[in-house]
This record gives sequence, C-alpha cells and structure tokens, in this order.
Amino acid sequence: MAPIDYIAAEKAAQKLGERDEDSLMLELGKRIEDSKQPGGEQRKLEYEAAFVDASETQSFEFLEEVGRRWYRNAEAELMKFLCDKKNADRDKLTSGKSISQVAASLATAGLLTVIAAPPAWVIVATTIVAQKIASTGIDAWCQVYYERQAKTG
Repeated sequence: MAPIDYIAAEKAAQKLGERDEDSLMLELGKRIEDSKQPGGEQRKLEYEAAFVDASETQSFEFLEEVGRRWYRNAEAELMKFLCDKKNADRDKLTSGKSISQVAASLATAGLLTVIAAPPAWVIVATTIVAQKIASTGIDAWCQVYYERQAKTG
C-alpha cells in the first residue's frame, strides 16, 4: 500500500495535471503568495488546501511571474537529479507511469528538500516536470534544458 503522502500527492497531481504550464505557473505563484496570508504557513504543508487567491490584490501576471521565477530556481536542482543517467532512482521515478504518478513520485522522493520547498509548491513543480517528461521523454527534455542553459548562460 502506498504511503499517505504519496496518495495525497497523486490526488493533487491529478487535478493539477489537467492544466497547461501557464496555469500551473499561476497556481504556483498563488500558493507562494498564500503562504504570506493568515493560515498560509499551515496550508503550504499540504498538497491540496483552500489556498487564498491573492489575484484580487495582485495581478495574474504578477502571480504567474512569482511562480515562474521560483520554478526556474527549483528546475536547476531537479535537472541535476533527473538528467544524471547514473542515478538509479531516475528511471524508477519517471518511467511507465501517468503524469500524476510521476509527479507524486517526484514530490514524495524529497528531491526539492535541497531548496526547502513545502509540499504545496513541490506538487505544482513536479506536475510541470511530469508533463514535460510525458511530452518529450526524459532524455530529450534534459537535452533541451541544457541547450537552453548554454545559450542563455
């Protein structure tokens, strides 16, 4: 039987997996900003919660940019792990599963603990990653990522 946190992460990822990347970046920004609201410190410890929608006081563009910036920083840590072909856990976490299962596996594997990310943010980031892996494959995604870094770096 799967651990409770995996089950909660998969349930959240199923809902998030229906969204496109822009919508997920907006959701990530909302969750990050929600942590500043009353009760936000508790909500960010959950994969799913009644997150406060700050879009009434902050624009959608601002919230999406908050999400994108946080994701860009987290993405570098994810890529170190996911693109290392010598990493035995890589294939176990990313192959032959649905988007929500890959997202839940990555979220509960502790990959983002390096940057101290709470579950509310991690599940959105790993859903974005799972969608990218599903659409291109892990090796192609890694290649594109590193080519993009070489051009901008």
